[in-house]
Amino acid sequence: MFRHIQGAVLHRDTHITNLRGLHLTTPGECDGFCANGQRVAVPLAIAGGQIAVFELSQPGKLPDTALPTIQNSVNVADFCWDPFDTHKLVVAGDDAKIRVWQIPKGGLTETLTEPERVLRGHTEKIYSIKFHPHASGLLASSSYDLTVRLWNLETGEEVKRLSGHQDQIFGMAWSPDGKLLATVCKDGKVRLYDPRKSTLPIQEGPGPEGQRGARVVWVCDGKYLLVSGFDSRSERQLYLFSAESLASGSVASAPADVSPSTLIPFYDPDTSVLILTGKGDTRVYIYEIVPEAPYFMECSSFHSSEPHKGLCFLPKAECDVRDVEVARAIRLGKTTIEPVAFRVPRVKVRKEFFQDDVFPETAVWWDASLTAAAWLSGSNGQHRKISLRPNDMTPVSEAPKEAPVRKYLPSSVYLEEKTDEQKKEEVSLSVCPSIHPSVVCLFVLSV
Repeated sequence: MFRHIQGAVLHRDTHITNLRGLHLTTPGECDGFCANGQRVAVPLAIAGGQIAVFELSQPGKLPDTALPTIQNSVNVADFCWDPFDTHKLVVAGDDAKIRVWQIPKGGLTETLTEPERVLRGHTEKIYSIKFHPHASGLLASSSYDLTVRLWNLETGEEVKRLSGHQDQIFGMAWSPDGKLLATVCKDGKVRLYDPRKSTLPIQEGPGPEGQRGARVVWVCDGKYLLVSGFDSRSERQLYLFSAESLASGSVASAPADVSPSTLIPFYDPDTSVLILTGKGDTRVYIYEIVPEAPYFMECSSFHSSEPHKGLCFLPKAECDVRDVEVARAIRLGKTTIEPVAFRVPRVKVRKEFFQDDVFPETAVWWDASLTAAAWLSGSNGQHRKISLRPNDMTPVSEAPKEAPVRKYLPSSVYLEEKTDEQKKEEVSLSVCPSIHPSVVCLFVLSV
């Protein structure tokens, strides 16, 4: 169904242009920028770890003058939006601190210099940060001190400290149900943690052999781990691991190409579509992931004319379902911020109907289902699900069936449209098809 998925940059009226001073060398563990349904945060190549924030509702050309920014006072290692609060930006610095910023309603109008909260605990530079998918205010951070720490943003306290890594932590990802945390490490291991039960991994297995970098994401309802990394020849590869048996190694792999940047994955659980690209790439890879061989179903790629800093995907509610748009991303170029739509072409299906075969009920992962304190005490949340169907659209599964179109109409239809003379002519031909009517007339006259 998704083999021919198509990516397209939206109209220029939706772009933010004239972006200046973009920081092009963020750490490999950082996605490079981040976006939510309302705004985009991008790092600037200005002293003091400054981050600019732009409102998606205010597209157009940026002024040549200086813009209000967030000043972190140190180099930025990673940053991300709170998935449950579109105004809250969390920034990890190379001073081992995590700063929590609150963006005013309507966006930045002046430079911010004082964060809402500062989290202290790591002893060395931070690699990356990840919010919990269900619990509000629960954040995971990885560091050069080889620990992963969990934080309660409501209290500012460190609540868990995970160990067991022997080298740089390339990436980490929470399971869809929020119970487990997976990591991929430079020591060539993929690890699985159950933070509420143990500070040590409950599973580990062989990961990518290359040491340039890696990312991890959960796929197929949490049954598998997808790792993007490098092989021993430094070629980009995708690996699929069973979450129940990491020690067995990967169950499947797929080659990508040769490039120094790590492929950053995005997985849509509604369609099982995996979308990947790297910093400085012009190509976006698309796969459909299935839970059995061959596992990787390659789809059409999306190509851009110029290298991009990356893609950041928005909540499913931002998609234009009328246009069969299954994913929407923000693309960061050298001087532009552009929305990109990924659509499923429907040739034989009537687009005036809601494509419920493409859009099942989707989880509202932009709303928290429990608090950090509740999760820490043993509770598990579950996101409610909603339909994306507009009120004025009928599901295609309920659409009236169209009558089949005949290739050839019955002869009675043709006869009704003909004059009496044309009908007599056809009757004459049927009696003696080899003789033209004019010849018949001459024969009668001669007699």
